[in-house]
Amino acid sequence: MFTKEQYEQMASNAMLGTPIEFETAGEKFQICPPSFGKMQILSKLFLSLNFDEDKLVNEPMAESMRLCMTKTDIVCAMIAVATLKTKEELTDQKLIEERTSFFKWNADPDSFSYVVTSLLAQINYVNFSHSIVLTKIFRQNEPKIEETSTVE
Repeated sequence: MFTKEQYEQMASNAMLGTPIEFETAGEKFQICPPSFGKMQILSKLFLSLNFDEDKLVNEPMAESMRLCMTKTDIVCAMIAVATLKTKEELTDQKLIEERTSFFKWNADPDSFSYVVTSLLAQINYVNFSHSIVLTKIFRQNEPKIEETSTVE
């Protein structure tokens, strides 16, 4: 079991863009900060988790463990997608299914809960960053309303 400090460090590393590294069934995997395309796929899976937002904020370790045990297929699909690197891999449904199955049958909920916590931190941080950039773009492109005076 990981300590609260270890989970906090993993979440911090995720926000800093440090790759998440883990080993399952003797194979090493790495999750790098997601590209925009990968983010779209992960966000769709993330939303299908139907997680408890309050618990995720207040008890991230417990909620990620619950998700790993009750939503195993979705969690394994998220991890599978997150470990892929190229556009070709991300669009290869057979590869995604094979890797999802690999994680499902070799999953250790305790270890995967740290991966999920870190991955959720990456997703939330990236979404936050993208929302700031989009807000700036919208503000720059906002139509200018000129005041006109009415002459009677």
